[in-house]
Amino acid sequence: MCAEAGVGGGLVGHSPVEVAVYQRMAEERRLPIRMQLMVASEFLRPAGAHPADGTPRSVELGLRTGLGDDRLSIGALKVFLDGGMMARTAALTSPYERVGGTGQLQDEPEALAALIVDGHLAGWQLAVHAIGDRAVDLALDALDEAQRRRHRPGARHRIEHCGLVRPDQLDRLASAGVVPVIQPAFLWAYGDDYSEVMGAGRAPWMYRGRSFLDRGMTVAGSSDRPVAAGAPLRAVQFMAERLSSGGRAVGPGERVAVDEALAAYTRGGAYACRSDDVLGSVTTGKLADLVVLGDDPRRVEVSRIADIEVLATVVGGDPVYDRAGLR
Repeated sequence: MCAEAGVGGGLVGHSPVEVAVYQRMAEERRLPIRMQLMVASEFLRPAGAHPADGTPRSVELGLRTGLGDDRLSIGALKVFLDGGMMARTAALTSPYERVGGTGQLQDEPEALAALIVDGHLAGWQLAVHAIGDRAVDLALDALDEAQRRRHRPGARHRIEHCGLVRPDQLDRLASAGVVPVIQPAFLWAYGDDYSEVMGAGRAPWMYRGRSFLDRGMTVAGSSDRPVAAGAPLRAVQFMAERLSSGGRAVGPGERVAVDEALAAYTRGGAYACRSDDVLGSVTTGKLADLVVLGDDPRRVEVSRIADIEVLATVVGGDPVYDRAGLR
């Protein structure tokens, strides 16, 4: 499954009729993979509903997470809190090394928190973009308030990136029950640069793995393509060895086992997309979505995982990429 992280125009979308295009492709059987579409939070509007409904804002027609089928569905509401490390706009509590500044939030904190609370009240799963630790603080505070207003234990809210997480934030993340959706390939591609601007004290806090798992959190692996390469095996390799493309160790204490990294890109991704009942593992009763690899990533040297050839991709039992000659 591919999660499209924003549709309908605005910062991350391409067209106001983007969903219609996906729907037509699904109807014409031209979607080669399963797609889950996130809706940008800018589409939250005053609902005009009865006050007793407790829904101050909603997406028109009351749409929310879960509409659709196993081929094309509506996923989370995407809420942007800050920028990114590459542009030095991820919102930090302490300045960037060498360049200074603490990044920026996308709006006033109160307005951003209100988006999170109102999206939660409208029944959405939330995908909250928070890269810097200041943005993570804002996300956690707003999610706590949202759950206080209406307790939804099965919401599975996501924090997209969790790029810089202080030690004191780890237990809060676990207690909140959020899913950290991380992009290990960022640190493979940009780890040398990010380490310099974070400094020796904070570099080990970036895009954590071990610390999340040790607290019982479900970690989902993501690419954020096209910001970084989309190859999941490259990310699996990084999670296990924590080496940048320049050979720099980036937070080696956050290394995970290869099996754990593979789980992030299979079961973890399915869990984050609320599809783990039908996806994420080769199990009786689940959809037959799988890949055929040229070698076993659990048995080769970790440094070779990214180079393993993908021989076939199967969706619903049908090969959609077939170098292995499965047909």
